Amino acid sequence: MKTNQQIQSWRNHFVLIIMITALTAITKPLLAQNECMLYGSITTIDGNTFEGPIRWGKEEVFLSDIFNSEKTSNPYLKYLNKSNFKTNYKSSTRSNRDSHVNISIKYRNNKSDNLDRKFQCRFGDIKSISIIGETSVDLELRSEKHITLVGGSNDINTRISILDNELGLLTLNWNKIDMIKFFRPIKKIADSFGQGIYGKLTTTQGVFTGFVQWDHDERLLDDKLDGKSTDGNLKIPFKKIRTITKLENSCLVKLISDRELELYGTNDVNSSNKGIIMNLPNIGQADFNWKHFISFEIIDALAPESLCDTSFPDSERLYGKIITKSGKELEGVIVYDLDEAMDSELLNGYNDDIKFSIPFRNIRSIKPMADDYAQITLKSGEQLFLGDQTDVSYKNAGILIFTSSENFNIFKWDEIKKIIFID
Repeated sequence: MKTNQQIQSWRNHFVLIIMITALTAITKPLLAQNECMLYGSITTIDGNTFEGPIRWGKEEVFLSDIFNSEKTSNPYLKYLNKSNFKTNYKSSTRSNRDSHVNISIKYRNNKSDNLDRKFQCRFGDIKSISIIGETSVDLELRSEKHITLVGGSNDINTRISILDNELGLLTLNWNKIDMIKFFRPIKKIADSFGQGIYGKLTTTQGVFTGFVQWDHDERLLDDKLDGKSTDGNLKIPFKKIRTITKLENSCLVKLISDRELELYGTNDVNSSNKGIIMNLPNIGQADFNWKHFISFEIIDALAPESLCDTSFPDSERLYGKIITKSGKELEGVIVYDLDEAMDSELLNGYNDDIKFSIPFRNIRSIKPMADDYAQITLKSGEQLFLGDQTDVSYKNAGILIFTSSENFNIFKWDEIKKIIFID
């Protein structure tokens, strides 16, 4: 285990690196709104089809937003039966196919746990979602790989809205939907659910620029910032706000008219805030804890250039090289944490209560540094030190590598010196 001095050392190192990342991110072109929005068609169980911009529940509306659920089974468990490998993984009771696998989770405190096999990817990596039950779907990636998912979040069994190009706004119940297909519009769309909240976020870890989800909720300029003032309760549209600055347990809100108001008493403007999520180009998603927040400035200007289509290539299998501490070097197809197999899936980790969700396709290498954290080197050259999650700690169920169609090896977290992903 690390000493307090070691923990502080790698956190300080992280701060220096992430500040460089922040400055780099500011120079990236801003994605055009229409190019970044969810768009496609919804076919109902009655055979009717509607096409236009899509909003998932009351939340997701952009390609970079994350779809969350859980896998119903794990096809890689069969390789454990062929080896003597001991893992921290225990198959979910939800999966009948894998229920014969009896693997206990034993952590160093001698407690046991049951790790769910969560699934996360960005909506931009999804080709279609077919509703196959009240809480289950068949999800098709852009590479045409199908994954059966069930429950796991409010992204399942929710209402879905679409701005049909002819009929306008329709909101459909889950049980009325057969399939949702995602694709880009052939021609420019005049109507949408609104403009995203874009701006400059100043934190204790640096300055970042991008689209935000305020309090994990508000993400459009028409959404409202709630708070109490000395004159009563207020709901201020983000499009009327210039800056939000944290005070002790309230916020000073400056409007574009230069009028200033102090708001308090709600989780939009105090320490009950669930966090400020920002999408960072070439990295992924960062969820900033309120303790890191200093101020946020909303920026109106939109660059005409779009990066959305190039940001979501077809999903591919993870491929790379594993270097072990004993000196072995193996190259082949990789399954990370005995679960993540596609480069569109996300690696999760924390640094000082900032949660990062990074698509594997953005990662160049992973280097375990200790039991509970790792150095993540991105393809952009930036580095992050992440820990406290299964993906980046001793809780990792194991790294499986196929060197051929018949030969495979499984390695524990503490056996790995470095994992290098190869395009």
